Amino acid sequence: MDEYEEIPWSTLLSEHQHGRTKTLYLAAAVIVAVVLGFVGIRWLTAPGHGDGGAVAAQADTTTVPGAGAVESTTTATSTTATLSEADLMAVEPSILELSAVARAEWFVTDYFTVDGPLPEELISAFVNDAMLPDLPSPSDADISYVEWARAFDIRPTESGYAVSVVFRSLTEEPGGAFIRSPVRAVDVLVAVDNGETAIADLPIPILPPVFHTIDGWMETEGEAHDEAIAATLDYAGMFDEEAVVVQSGTAGPEWRVVFTIGDRSGNRWPVVMRSDAIPGA
Repeated sequence: MDEYEEIPWSTLLSEHQHGRTKTLYLAAAVIVAVVLGFVGIRWLTAPGHGDGGAVAAQADTTTVPGAGAVESTTTATSTTATLSEADLMAVEPSILELSAVARAEWFVTDYFTVDGPLPEELISAFVNDAMLPDLPSPSDADISYVEWARAFDIRPTESGYAVSVVFRSLTEEPGGAFIRSPVRAVDVLVAVDNGETAIADLPIPILPPVFHTIDGWMETEGEAHDEAIAATLDYAGMFDEEAVVVQSGTAGPEWRVVFTIGDRSGNRWPVVMRSDAIPGA
């Protein structure tokens, strides 16, 4: 009589699943190997990696005694450019120019302001060996204030910079009222040494940079369309709820609207809105 060995189905199923798992692992390993090989080839053949790969391959090799293993430590190469001394020094002139401009504007404000005893701050602004003539004081004339002073040019000199400054003064009238004087301009010689600044001489009077030969006013015709007027008034409302349009016109596809805004003094100033210069557009 033939004898048959019985094998449980659970054992067959387990062996079948184990075989499939091994197959999946092997397939995954092959796929990963192919992908890594493809990426490696692309990286090595890419422009700029031929030499870089050789550089990156240079390493400090250390043998671990008794282990037979070699541990490779790759030396990192920094790609950050190191600033040279020349690069650092190239920044210095701009800083010195700003210092010279600040000193010149400060000096002009103090020098042409006469409202009390001669301030020590003004005297100390000059170089140490300065030989100053008599400077004005309120006992000689009426009070004068510098309303504003602005530099508009700067040129290097042997000892520092020559800074051109425009300014306007407020002068006191016999009745006590103040009036604005015409805009004037001076050259200020600023000495620079080790980051410090000083005034190297008295101001040199020059003509202010006023030009009367420049054209550029937007010429318009007709009247601007209603949408332009509405947009202008909507914008003007942020500055004056009582803004009034006094003039408008077009220049091809562009438009220009003149309106007035006022303040608590009661004065109203004409200002403009233009389609080619809308703030934030």
